[in-house]
Amino acid sequence: MKVPYSWIKEFLDIEEPADKVAERLNETGIETVVYPFGSPIPNITVARILSVKKHPERDRLLVCEATDGSRKYQIITGADNVFEGAKVILAKEGAQIGDIVIKPVKFGSLQSEGMFLSLEELGLAEKSEGVFILPEEVKEGEDPNRLLGLGEDYIFEIEITPNRGDALSVRGLAREIGAVFNLRRKEKLPVVSIAQEEVPQIEVLTDKTLRYRGVVLKGVQVRPSPFDIQLKLIKSGQNPINNIVDITNYILLQEGQPLHAFDLNKIKGKIVVREAEEGETVITLDGEERKLKAGDIVIADEEKVIALAGIMGGENTKVDENTTDVLLEAAVFDSIQIRKTAKRLAVSTDSSYRFERGVDIENLPNAQDKAVELMVKLAGGKAYGEKDIYSRPYKPKNVKLREKTTYRILGFEVPKEQAKQLLERLEIPTEIVEDGTVSQIPAFRAFDLEREIDLVEEVGRLEGLNTATETYPRISVEGFRKSEEFLFELRTRDFFKDNGFDEVVTYTFVDEEIYNILELELPAVRIKNYLLKIQSIMRDNLAVSLIKTLQHNLRFQTKDLKIFEISSAFFEDHEEIRAGLLASGRFIEGFNFTKENRHFSTVEEWNFLRFKGVIESYLKSLGLTDIEYRPSDKPFLNPYESADIFIQGQYVGYAGKIHPEKAARLEIPKNAYIGELKLRYISREVGEETSDREGYIYNLFKNRQLPTFKELPKFPAVKRDLAFEVDENLQVDKLLKTVKESSEYVESVKLFDVYYIDSKRKSVAVSLQFRAEDRSLSDEEVNRLVEEMVEKLKSRFSGLKLRTQEG
Repeated sequence: MKVPYSWIKEFLDIEEPADKVAERLNETGIETVVYPFGSPIPNITVARILSVKKHPERDRLLVCEATDGSRKYQIITGADNVFEGAKVILAKEGAQIGDIVIKPVKFGSLQSEGMFLSLEELGLAEKSEGVFILPEEVKEGEDPNRLLGLGEDYIFEIEITPNRGDALSVRGLAREIGAVFNLRRKEKLPVVSIAQEEVPQIEVLTDKTLRYRGVVLKGVQVRPSPFDIQLKLIKSGQNPINNIVDITNYILLQEGQPLHAFDLNKIKGKIVVREAEEGETVITLDGEERKLKAGDIVIADEEKVIALAGIMGGENTKVDENTTDVLLEAAVFDSIQIRKTAKRLAVSTDSSYRFERGVDIENLPNAQDKAVELMVKLAGGKAYGEKDIYSRPYKPKNVKLREKTTYRILGFEVPKEQAKQLLERLEIPTEIVEDGTVSQIPAFRAFDLEREIDLVEEVGRLEGLNTATETYPRISVEGFRKSEEFLFELRTRDFFKDNGFDEVVTYTFVDEEIYNILELELPAVRIKNYLLKIQSIMRDNLAVSLIKTLQHNLRFQTKDLKIFEISSAFFEDHEEIRAGLLASGRFIEGFNFTKENRHFSTVEEWNFLRFKGVIESYLKSLGLTDIEYRPSDKPFLNPYESADIFIQGQYVGYAGKIHPEKAARLEIPKNAYIGELKLRYISREVGEETSDREGYIYNLFKNRQLPTFKELPKFPAVKRDLAFEVDENLQVDKLLKTVKESSEYVESVKLFDVYYIDSKRKSVAVSLQFRAEDRSLSDEEVNRLVEEMVEKLKSRFSGLKLRTQEG
């Protein structure tokens, strides 16, 4: 917000330099920069336009004759708002406007001897349309530098925190500056006469309207505002429009109270303040059609919506040059709803900015009456009636401030008498009590001051936080113990890093497209106010994010990838901490090294068994047993190279090769492998016990059986390699499990080969190790054990044959 120092001085008798005022505001918590209002421009003057004609050769140009009282000038302009008798600012030959030095220029056969200036060309506005038209009372030949005060006034540009809406006005900033420099703010009350006649019937049908007041003015004349009001608006970054609209902007800037003027004759029947119906539309003053949702607050008549409450008026009731009767609205709306609506519609106005941060509900009649006073004075007409709907009047909250609290927080003493004085400088009524003060919080600070700590902050910033003496911090000598959950995740992270995987951190919000490609059900948790459509839903798995990371790396020709992530997946009633892994391309298993040369020598392609082995090694490193793999039915995995992972019968994750059709649609390599493990359950209910939740590795890890010492074998093992011919659809893990359970002397079973004989049969080769604890097994005993095993397998698995036996 921009505030001229000259306007502040209307509320305060202050002579401090502007830069010192800005410095003290920064010290007390309001971010402020200060700079001069414009800079003097030589060779400019006020001119009156004598005539306006079309250029004979250029359709879009006008030829104007103007005088500054001493001579006439021929000026050629493209501005369409010039007219005979208009007073404008003329840049004569030699004037420098920005980077341009004015000199005579020919447009066709005619020569232009200068340039009419807009506010933008004067450096006083970021954007303006047309030439700046001066009021009629300004005399030709006057110096615009003196008239506008270029380089003489100073502008404060402030940025506030969201809780300091009270500072978003000249009045509020003057209050703040007065408190800082211990000056009393001046207050001028409006003098206005409002005839006791009925305004149009007003109904408020929503509790999101805290106060609504309407005043009718009849017989007004819409015309340009006086120059002093225009100049204040220009200095504040506003473009003057007409006297009615300018006054509403003037009061908004001065008092912080948004106002809106409706053309009364365009309103049909009564005024209704209500919530919008789903799908209702309104064309706002910026010409945009806005589609509304249920819950949005609107102002309507009996036929249509006429304004988007607290944000912007409607095109259908705007004030124009034909307006004679006006309904002036002042209101306070629910700040949360205004913020929601403005953000969803991507529109921010001076009104919505203030409503979102809090408006002084008690100052509303005062601000509106000042606007009525100005409109009667500057637009003629008469105020004919007012209606104020204020169902829940503001009740000041009492907040106590204790001396001991002030000392404990600030580190220096502030006597209660001093605290009372400081708070009353902020216009906060305060009384002294036995152990401190009690303050009645006024409406203009109701959004900010709610607790004792808030008053400590007010006292501290006015007293000056730079007055505090240096003290050394107290540091606890107690050791900090990291949580078991953190240490478990750290252990998981270290394992995968030690095995050559790179950790990635991805966004937890993704888009619908990848879910559709993977044929996954869309997550239930969605983002209402997403910035990008590709970030509109909260993921319920890590696979979607890891695949996105692979796609990103492929754009940079990085095809060999080993990555993992430990992060959250989101569900309606809980979250899960998961570990996700993805591997693609080739990996390096080892390397040769010589004194002269170092080069990698064993580079291999990833396969399912390798990838599954990493996950299994991790689970075994945690001391988990009874790990089982079952066929996975996930639609994005290859059904022949994937598995769901179970521990003690509980589903904990999956691993597998991405389905070739999905890989083709995603434009990723066909040999990409992905897996996820469910590590921890996180409840949304504070204090809920989660240690008994099934299917989470952390809980299984916490409840695992501790390993016990097993005596080293005293007798040698006997090895046998067996190759079985089985049906193509037989699950190998079931075969291995049956082999292991076939005899107490089977110490280990390892799969080392699988190949397909034909479309219906395959060969499965395993390496077995037999051992007895009390003796050395003879070949005859082992041969007999193998024969018994084969018979058991044949009875269990139809069509099984022993192809070869070695060892």
